[in-house]
Amino acid sequence: MSESDTGSISPDGPNDLIDNSNMRTLVLSNDLEETQEAISSAYSPYRLSCLGDPEDFSAWYAEGGFPGVTLSGLQYGAETLVDPQPLGSYLLVCRLVNGGVRVSSPGREERFVETGQTYVLDPYRKFQVHWTPGARMTTVRLARETVEQAAADALGVEGPVRARFTLEGTVSGKAARSWEGISEAVHREVLGEGIARNSPILASHLTQTTAAMLMATHHLVTGGIDARRTGVVAHPAVRRVMAMAEERADEPLTLTELAAVARCSPRALQEAFRRYLDTTPLGYLREVRLGRAHEELVAAQGNGDVTVSDVAYRWGFSNLGRFAAYYQQRYGHAPSHTLRR
Repeated sequence: MSESDTGSISPDGPNDLIDNSNMRTLVLSNDLEETQEAISSAYSPYRLSCLGDPEDFSAWYAEGGFPGVTLSGLQYGAETLVDPQPLGSYLLVCRLVNGGVRVSSPGREERFVETGQTYVLDPYRKFQVHWTPGARMTTVRLARETVEQAAADALGVEGPVRARFTLEGTVSGKAARSWEGISEAVHREVLGEGIARNSPILASHLTQTTAAMLMATHHLVTGGIDARRTGVVAHPAVRRVMAMAEERADEPLTLTELAAVARCSPRALQEAFRRYLDTTPLGYLREVRLGRAHEELVAAQGNGDVTVSDVAYRWGFSNLGRFAAYYQQRYGHAPSHTLRR
């Protein structure tokens, strides 16, 4: 084993492994026992078995990071079986950059992961990883506390949530691209001498964003958390969006903008609104706008200079037919009837 400052991940992205001074090589060895001892210290205690010709065994491991996130690269040169203990205090998001691995949780799940795909190892999972010769991967390491607070924020519950993940990878192609984007941002900060390495504020924001993106892009398992509906909405993300809708109902707000204010993913925000208010974020915004339009129509009764179309457009309804249908459903008569009273 040698410790040096060479052998790491390309600053251009997670697909190539090249020399880089910001990654510290902790393992560069052909000795299985030496490798097992060193990587057990870096990750968690584990058993390492060479399934091919022992003469072909080789290992490389390097890492770097900024406060909150550790980025690492790992490669085995022979067919290898890794059998670690549960990670305990942290979580790993693993991405294959070459070759493939078969990852399994004994008695639960098994998946073959190919180049370009990801899988998540949560702090509680017992797992094995069967490496094909020459397979390489990068990992993004996040503290358990960071991940479980992000899970609580995404689900709208107080306190950390015992967050577990399936081995299924990202939830969709769009999610894969989103995760790739945040992963590349982490790579650039670590490998390209980004300011997050020396800026605690930026490091904290990027760490929290990475954890939030993990919630939105991978299969989260939360052990049957059931958010209870109460008279006062307890979900902080929902409360933030409700306040924004009240304050800026006349602005052309999108779901993405609402989710940014809520500080969670659009999907998580939609689930929270369904759970707490039995509607969607945009549905709630529409109801606020209908109420404002109704108030304006009532105030304008007898004023011949005000038209239904003027009021509808002012409150974000570009389709007058839909506005009239929504209004009829809520108030029991057409908006023009309110104006004529």
